[in-house]
Amino acid sequence: MADIYGKAFAASSAGKLAPGTSHDAGTRRHRNSVNLATEGGGTQNNLIIGKVREGNCIDHFRVSSDVNLSGINFTIGTDAAPAKYCAAFAGPAANTSVVPTVVIARLADDALTTPETIKLFPFAALPAAGLIVASAYTSKR
Repeated sequence: MADIYGKAFAASSAGKLAPGTSHDAGTRRHRNSVNLATEGGGTQNNLIIGKVREGNCIDHFRVSSDVNLSGINFTIGTDAAPAKYCAAFAGPAANTSVVPTVVIARLADDALTTPETIKLFPFAALPAAGLIVASAYTSKR
């Protein structure tokens, strides 16, 4: 049987080695925390997760909170495409985390060619107090 090299291996060297963004890549965490009591709680404002530079491949996201956000749906994306990375998902319950599913096509994308400001978009007003920590994990050679 023949092997299937896939996108990463076929686009690389004659030695069929995967590029650094796919194999042995370092993982980077882009993290932001928001104190809702002092930074916009009680509103439906979007939260910046991170400003991800070119050359990074999106791997996954994590949203944590010490206040119950399970009744609020969120998406993760950019201003131009609010659900670019994650379709609607329920926020975390108090003192828990959620790892929303990344759109499969975005997992298959090559590295970013331009920087992106990635945001958490709430579908309703956030509580007036509490702490939210959102992280984007990327790989880069």
